[in-house]
Amino acid sequence: MQVWQIILLTIASSLLFLFIATFLINGAIYVNISFRRRKGDKDFAKSEDPRAKKEEDRIWYFSNQIEEINLKSYDSLNLKGYFLNNHSNKLVILVHGYHGRYYSVASQARIFFENGFDVLSINNRTHDTSEGKLISMGKRESLDLDSWIDLMLQRNPNYQIVLYGISMGGHVVMKSGSKISVNEKVKCIIDDCGFNSLKNELIYMTKQSPALLPELIVSLADLYCRIFYRFGFTSTIEKCFKNLKKPILFFHGKKDDYVLPLNTEECFNAVPENVYKEKHIFEDSSHTKCVVNHKEEYREIVVNFVNKFIS
Repeated sequence: MQVWQIILLTIASSLLFLFIATFLINGAIYVNISFRRRKGDKDFAKSEDPRAKKEEDRIWYFSNQIEEINLKSYDSLNLKGYFLNNHSNKLVILVHGYHGRYYSVASQARIFFENGFDVLSINNRTHDTSEGKLISMGKRESLDLDSWIDLMLQRNPNYQIVLYGISMGGHVVMKSGSKISVNEKVKCIIDDCGFNSLKNELIYMTKQSPALLPELIVSLADLYCRIFYRFGFTSTIEKCFKNLKKPILFFHGKKDDYVLPLNTEECFNAVPENVYKEKHIFEDSSHTKCVVNHKEEYREIVVNFVNKFIS
């Protein structure tokens, strides 16, 4: 082998090694920051009294008798849900957002309970009291939601079900509710500030950090997760909605700088023409705050919407 060939091989080998090292380090760091359980979260319920936050709706929520329900996920995780029994054949399943908890949606629970619904607030995998080491931002969580639907219908086959999700939870209910296999007992979907494309959302959030080349960082992390964790970032709600048959209600705050309102516009426009849809944008609200800033109007919109499809 000639000297120039040795030099070329050495350079190529060094570049390959550098790429692999960068790929592995970038992927490991990105997963650790974005998708791992936060330090202390597993024991959060033991160390914080959720009643301590003096919010009216949270005080109301914990004044009720709450039943803890266990679900074994398809991959053998023990997941927790929290049930308010209103002795009804109407059920809402509430799905919280990224690093939220079951009582993060206490205001929404109150809206539905006071309008005659049984209420199930779930802890997503890798959150609070539910087991798990990795958040998949929708893929595995939507499978868990399918299992929650099946479990609750075992408890009461007469349930008419509303799926409600906020932020990441909105993405989850849109994915689950638009599957061809979604149970006929699911009557409608409500999404509050859910994202359309996980990859675009991650790129947007990475741009808010000091990181260079956010598109490359996210693309490498996508490949890393596909190889090592069997989920990727390229799925979009727009694609899922090709199969959507359930009526859907959208909320978003115009001042949301965490999940941009463009996400709701994209999802709304992707709803098939023969499917009922509503969209409500609140000009003064930031991320997840529509229900807080416009409590009575929000309640009225929700109740009017679900009453169209659930008797």
